[in-house]
Formats: sequence, structure tokens, C-alpha cells
Amino acid sequence: MTGLQANQTLAKAFVSCSLREEDKQFIDLVEDILRKHGIQPFGTVGKYSVAPENPVETMRKNIPLSDMVVIIATPRYQQTDMKTGQVTQGLSEMVHVEAGMAFAMNKPVIVFVKEGTDVGTFLPSITQYVTLNGYQNDLVDKYAKIYSLLNSAFLMIKKIRDNQANSGFGQFIWGTLAVWGGFKIAEELFSNPKKKRIARATGLKRASPKKRKN
Repeated sequence: MTGLQANQTLAKAFVSCSLREEDKQFIDLVEDILRKHGIQPFGTVGKYSVAPENPVETMRKNIPLSDMVVIIATPRYQQTDMKTGQVTQGLSEMVHVEAGMAFAMNKPVIVFVKEGTDVGTFLPSITQYVTLNGYQNDLVDKYAKIYSLLNSAFLMIKKIRDNQANSGFGQFIWGTLAVWGGFKIAEELFSNPKKKRIARATGLKRASPKKRKN
């Protein structure tokens, strides 16, 4: 993440977030952080991706196209603890669905939490997160943690890309060697007199030119 040029994109992030107007300012803040670190937000159902289909189907299409999934957690509804009576602000169920899909697809998951939001138990079990209150001084104070989370995600993405590249290159090499090897064996058999006899003995024959009829 060093030497980043203006408008340079290093990764694409499927962004899971609210579409409500009251959450827009916090979401814009997080997406601005992403863009400044070379991460292109995309795929948000109803925002960056709109289609006449089940939202879950849109997620299934877009999450595999991403390098990572960024969850911007804002309060969705109130929930009351039956034992203590404590009221907390919980997340939308859709956030858990998207996080679950990302985890199942082995995508890095990064979570930005708006202060006062209860993230539940699932998200902390699969990733670390940073809580922000939306003010500049808080952002400055927590920049080191934000950078660490993003950098860790980049390292995971690089590892995944390297593995995919090596896997594809390995398949190409083996396929090429098989073709080249078969060609070289045939070439050797039909160019060496001694090996020609071996070829005839094993049933390998060269095509002989047809005689012209008078």
C-alpha cells in the first residue's frame, strides 16, 4: 500500500451497507476511506447494483467478483435483552447474510461500525472491526488500526491471487509439456533409424505417400 497513485485501484470491495438517508453521511465517510486506499466500492444491492431479481441472487453474483467484502454496520432496529432489559441497536439481517457468503467464499471481511451499533456475535467471530463516531478527530486517532486492517486484507488478497496464478500457470505448463513431449517422442522415433524399428515393432508408423496411378 505504498506509493499509491491518484485514482489507482488495487482492489474491488463489495460494500454491504444501509440505504437509509440517515446513514448516508457515515457510509460516505467509510467509502471515502476505501477510495483513498485504492479500494473501489461496488456491488451494493440497491445502490451500485440494481436488478429485477431477488437481492440474495444479486449478492451471489457480485460477491465472487470482489476481492473483499466491506461491511458498514449502522443501527437498523432496537433489540431488548430479556434478562437485563438493556436496549441495543442491532444490524439488518441482510448484513449477516452477506458476511456469511463472504466468509464461505474465503473473501477478506472488514467491518466499520458506527458507534452505538451492536454487531452481534457472528461478525466478531470471523473478523476484527473498527468503531467510528464519524468525527475527524476519532478518524485520526484510529487511523493506525484502519490501515492495519486494510493492509492485512491486501496481503490476503495478494496471497489468493498468487495461488490462483500459480494454479493456472501449473495447469498450463503440464498441458504444454504433455503436448510438447508427445511431439518430441514422435519426432525422435521417426528421425532415428534405430528408433524407427522400435516404432514399427510397437505399431507406430509414418504415413507413406500414396503411389500415383497411371
